[in-house]
Amino acid sequence: MSIRHAILGLLANGPRHGYDLRATYQDDLVRAGKLNIGQVYTTLDRLERDGFVEHERVVGAEGRDKKVYALTAHGRAELDRWIAGPSPMPLDLRNEVFLKIAIARRIEGVDPQDVIERERRACFERLHEVTQARARAQGVAVEDELLLDLAVLRLKAFLKWLDHCEEKLS
Repeated sequence: MSIRHAILGLLANGPRHGYDLRATYQDDLVRAGKLNIGQVYTTLDRLERDGFVEHERVVGAEGRDKKVYALTAHGRAELDRWIAGPSPMPLDLRNEVFLKIAIARRIEGVDPQDVIERERRACFERLHEVTQARARAQGVAVEDELLLDLAVLRLKAFLKWLDHCEEKLS
């Protein structure tokens, strides 16, 4: 996930300081994802270096200086470019389950079908958990629902792939 672009997007509606960006990211945007404050400030430093954001120092309510970051025209153009373009689709070809199946085929006395069945059971359990979370998510932010929908669909696709493996190896 592009943290840099998420930060640019959060700055699109006005200036913010780092802790506010982190809180909005975690509380409103990607509730399932934690964002380290150090990562926020490192990303802001890089964005500033690249001319995408600029900052000014303001005195906070507690009397301490805060850096407040704002999107530059160059940053807005980068955000627009990112939104308009397709995202890379990771193929995850270094998948651990694939490796287990491939290794199991090479070890005498180990049945890759057993590996497939254990992985299928674990995937069904995870699918059940995510489906329950999705059912509880009624009436929450649409972003949360969409993220859970993505998880459900990915798990279903993985189960279909396990069925395919079982068929190919029998």
